[in-house]
Amino acid sequence: MKLRNLLLRILIGAVCLLVFNEFIVYYLVLLNCQWPTKPLPVNGLEPVKVMLIADTHLLGPIHGHWFDKLRREWQMHRAFQSAMTLFRPEAIFILGDIFDEGNWVNQKEFESYVDRFRKLFHTPMGTQLHSIVGNHDIGFHYSTHPYLVRRFEKTFNHTGVTLVSIRGVNFVTINSIAMEGDGCQLCETAEQELRAVSTVFKCGRGIGQCKNVPKLAEYSRPVVLQHFPTYRDSDKDCKEHDSPEIELYRERWEVISKESTDLIGELLSPRLVFSGHSHHYCHVAKNRLGIEEYTLPSFSWRNKDNPSFILAQISLSDYTISRCHMPVESTIIKVYLVGAIVLVLSSILRLGSFLAQLKIFSRGRREYKKLVK
Repeated sequence: MKLRNLLLRILIGAVCLLVFNEFIVYYLVLLNCQWPTKPLPVNGLEPVKVMLIADTHLLGPIHGHWFDKLRREWQMHRAFQSAMTLFRPEAIFILGDIFDEGNWVNQKEFESYVDRFRKLFHTPMGTQLHSIVGNHDIGFHYSTHPYLVRRFEKTFNHTGVTLVSIRGVNFVTINSIAMEGDGCQLCETAEQELRAVSTVFKCGRGIGQCKNVPKLAEYSRPVVLQHFPTYRDSDKDCKEHDSPEIELYRERWEVISKESTDLIGELLSPRLVFSGHSHHYCHVAKNRLGIEEYTLPSFSWRNKDNPSFILAQISLSDYTISRCHMPVESTIIKVYLVGAIVLVLSSILRLGSFLAQLKIFSRGRREYKKLVK
């Protein structure tokens, strides 16, 4: 009976360790984060609560090992759903590279990809989810294809330049792959869409010919959301960053070009930029456009030991930002190791005690038998 109790204790301890590391720890860590201070309402309109993440890189069928896939997707699912429970954002923007092999998979594999994504990043009723395209979703500019672009657009409704307005706060999502400026069909279409959105903002300020131009419910300078950061040569100007080293950035590979950055500034006059792609966090107080830019790290522990995301409250004229840290994977591994060592040592001690008692009991039985004889 005591051996059975010992095995039961070991099982309960292992289950508790698993539940803590794979479920409870996400809530404990995220409870340290909170919404930033709320800006004052403008024209009676409350600020919009927004959550931003980047580079989820769901593993695909080509290079994705089944255990790696299972582990990373569970981690992202738990972090995301814990954030949904704790923070209840009104809108979520994923800043590209949703998939790791989106530009390689066939249609059937893509549909399976999308199904997994929707299950992992399910949102409650009333929460908008906007997914922006990245180079791992449709390929870099040199390797993308109209078929890949149309496939992503049909599923997520974002592949060019899109205006999303929520209570007067205007977000413009931009396809970084289309910001090449080389006259290709994808780039020409995106530039036309960029100019069309620019016309909407000009009309919102009462500038230009506005016949047949969609009207804004409220005018506010836009927030730009894209996969590639705006042009910068490195992270040396980051006010905050978590990259282990300062890397040099190449135009059109790690960042969009100077020309495309300037075009966005000229046509949109944005007040804030969010981007991803680098897999590291960087806060630039003044980017090439003279405004704040936040480059988000990868949301996947496969790319980052210490992932994080952003909570923002954005009104028509102001915004506040809070960076939320997620569990550090190396710490989780240490907890597992320490917990396993404690379980093993306590089991050895209890087993030793059990064997000693069993030995005493056996000796007692032998002595009793001798007396009876």
